[in-house]
Amino acid sequence: MYSSTWTRYFATDMTMSAGSIVARDRQEMTAPVFEGLQVIVALDPRMQSRIDGCAPFDIVRSGAYVVLASGRHECQDRFEPDALQRFVRIGLTPDSAERHGFDLARIARCDRKRLFTDDVLVTHQPLTPALKAIAMQALACPLQGNMRDVYLAGKGLELAAIAVDAVLECNEVRMGQPGRLKHREMDRLWQARELAVQHYQQPLTVHELARRVGTNVNKLTAGFRDVFGKSVFQYIQDHRLQEAYRMLATGSYSVSEVAAFVGYAIPHFSTLFRKHFGVPPSHLVR
Repeated sequence: MYSSTWTRYFATDMTMSAGSIVARDRQEMTAPVFEGLQVIVALDPRMQSRIDGCAPFDIVRSGAYVVLASGRHECQDRFEPDALQRFVRIGLTPDSAERHGFDLARIARCDRKRLFTDDVLVTHQPLTPALKAIAMQALACPLQGNMRDVYLAGKGLELAAIAVDAVLECNEVRMGQPGRLKHREMDRLWQARELAVQHYQQPLTVHELARRVGTNVNKLTAGFRDVFGKSVFQYIQDHRLQEAYRMLATGSYSVSEVAAFVGYAIPHFSTLFRKHFGVPPSHLVR
């Protein structure tokens, strides 16, 4: 792999990296997910990412990827061969992000399409002229010495501010539309989502979820679909299948063990797994 990249650490709570990568063969890299807020501007990306061993998602569109992570997670990136991929990345710890004015709670409630959910939120937005211009300025920084770090720190924060502002602006527009949810209702939906994930092996009924978060079934079902793009049942099912995929990919469990762990009978589990991922669960068993 050819790589021309650099990384700067501004104090202990803010990092920035940028550069170009060309993989001669299809190559994989594994690294911890940065805990906090990341904004990554990708130019002509050709790669697949997988978090915590779950099913991979494609990163093949130029743009800004806003990543919000809590807890410890591992990401595996697979680069397509013979493709020049340029990127600029800014990372802020949770305390640093809040100190610079980034409302992490509002970002977590964003309505943009999510590439990955649970404890790692990954959203994509198109590459605007402003984002591209700042990224190119960072890649071609003309300064050296201490002034280089001052210049790059400013560009990194500018990049993050523009990308996050687009996420929050999209949220405000949606929230202001007739029939959109109020913040209190949004909080209840997120509580319901957390409860659903916690009890995914023995799913709670929609009536029980609604009772626990203090709303009614109609509001919960309609709001859940509006915010998360799928029904409560489908969300839980997808989470169970993602967890099954992660376990099978480790090579440490049999299909029957995984099916029992996530709460399915073997025939039903195999049918759902094949329908969701396009391959039978036995395909992942090593």
